[in-house]
Amino acid sequence: MGIQLLLLVLALVTIALSADRFVMGAARTAELMRISPLLVGILVIGFGTGLPELMTATIASIHGNASLGIASVIGSTVVNSTLVLGTLGVLSAPKISSRVLKREGMSQLLAVVSFGLVVVLAPQRLFYGLLLVLLALLIGLTLVGARSGHESTQLEEEARKVEEGYSWGLAKSLIVMLVGLVIVLGSAELLVYSASNLASSLGVPKAAIGATLVALGTSLPELVTAIAAARRGHSDLVIGNIFGANLFNSTAVAGVAGIISPGIKIPMLSSEAVIMAMVSLVAILFLSSSRRLSKAEGWTLIVAYIFWIAYAAR
Repeated sequence: MGIQLLLLVLALVTIALSADRFVMGAARTAELMRISPLLVGILVIGFGTGLPELMTATIASIHGNASLGIASVIGSTVVNSTLVLGTLGVLSAPKISSRVLKREGMSQLLAVVSFGLVVVLAPQRLFYGLLLVLLALLIGLTLVGARSGHESTQLEEEARKVEEGYSWGLAKSLIVMLVGLVIVLGSAELLVYSASNLASSLGVPKAAIGATLVALGTSLPELVTAIAAARRGHSDLVIGNIFGANLFNSTAVAGVAGIISPGIKIPMLSSEAVIMAMVSLVAILFLSSSRRLSKAEGWTLIVAYIFWIAYAAR
């Protein structure tokens, strides 16, 4: 069991670092190919942070571990809505613009609730495929809304910062991106392997490991980013990214995993999906109350995460 746990930690660290390199390389490559910062922000920065979840859930589904893959998606969304957002609230009590709340916030809530309904009511390929259709529609609305407005999106601003921070040429950018992707794939394979064996060693359902250890590990980049942003006063940007990560997890990651290996109705996953939707709604309500996440609300979300761990690991 000790070796499996060590392999799991190694896989989580490697997948986080390699995903970060992939995002940097892809953003710089897109800049050199003159792709708009808006598209870079949405497709590379926003969804690139969900690469660990995507690869982990996909590999798990390919190996027939649908419960582990879907549980990791549910768990990661809960981590973002409780631990990550709560930590941000405790450290900086961030304000949030109405634009981010209305657009990114409502979009991710729609995605999370839709994913939860699929898990609870109809875990079939058709309905998981509809999650991908929903993703395409939401991306389209984001692009149309951003182009018709005068303000740049949060993700577009972040894309510019990433692009300005690296002076790599096209060849180096492509190499960094491809090597990062290959390592992510290998790390995801190791992560699924070690998580499955660890679940067997402990005698617990794979879904429990997926919703707790795997979900926390794949969400560490968001947590680290939230802490760094709180210190630098960029909290609003990180909240937008949390929303983007939840949207991506609930549509792209869940959709791909479900299409590859749709699972039968599993009571544990159904109850976890309901909790996921509830905490996402509570997070939105907290942010909507005064356009600020207070420290008390932040601590409430962190406590909710502790209860989630106790429930999911039961």
